[in-house]
Amino acid sequence: MIQNPTALTPIYEKAWRESQFKQNLLDNPLVTLQQEGMTFPEGINVIAVAETDTHRYMVIPVEGSPEKSAETLLEYVRIQAMEDEEFKQALLANPKTVLIEELGQAIPEKVEITVVEETADTRYLVIPPQPDMQYVIERTWLDPIFKQNLLSEPKSTLAQIGIIADDNQEIKVKEETDYQRYILLEEKMTECKEETNPLCTLKVKASQDTTFKQQLIQNPKQTIEQELGFSLPSWVEVEVLEETPNISYLIIPHLPSEEEVEAEEMMAVTGGGRWWRRRPRPWRPRFPWRVPPQAHYGGVVSPWRSRW
Repeated sequence: MIQNPTALTPIYEKAWRESQFKQNLLDNPLVTLQQEGMTFPEGINVIAVAETDTHRYMVIPVEGSPEKSAETLLEYVRIQAMEDEEFKQALLANPKTVLIEELGQAIPEKVEITVVEETADTRYLVIPPQPDMQYVIERTWLDPIFKQNLLSEPKSTLAQIGIIADDNQEIKVKEETDYQRYILLEEKMTECKEETNPLCTLKVKASQDTTFKQQLIQNPKQTIEQELGFSLPSWVEVEVLEETPNISYLIIPHLPSEEEVEAEEMMAVTGGGRWWRRRPRPWRPRFPWRVPPQAHYGGVVSPWRSRW
């Protein structure tokens, strides 16, 4: 694998928003990367492949790679393949079967997995599929500059990674904190998809009852307390947001510290958990995105994390 994946972020972003650049990467990866300022030892060949929602790649690095750390189960599998020839051959021959067994989780039937092995003179560049909003949320947690740009100039910042909104669409970004929570009302919401989220029933009711919706917007804390039967902490502020045909919201959930997560898990065990302290689950706004030609708008794991 090409080392320092963070340095590849501008390459990924350009490939996501410029279909011709992506094609150049696939056709002539070494020359294209050199034109972007990347350097490689003499004699190195680079092979570029593009992932899609239904085709993933796993790269077995050349022996001696400095990225030999098992921070994830997938990295553990990668290291095991580097150290165990028999395991590596099994992984190359039947990647899906081996990964299901090693990771202990199912892989969707429609997803094809290809495992490739680097050599002393060959490196692989795997271009992730077009990012979704989960990618955007994760990146705000990891990249403060990106988050600030997203808060100040959301449309242009999203366009930089190939997510393009309609010209008449306004995007507003809100960031949650320990003291500020947001509730996003969806149009024509008829059922709860998140059964464990007590706010879901309120959102359904607001979608069906205009009077209740206005009450929730004007007095969110009081309405929540009356409907759900518990008191919110005095230090928690709640704002209700409502999308319109021309205004969409992106909410950046609060990322708790390890201490907060441990406390929340303990509260959950003892029955003391609360919705405003739950580990965040990013909301996915229903934006009318226009995805550039040849781009795939689907799940993508952040380039900062191990991928396959």
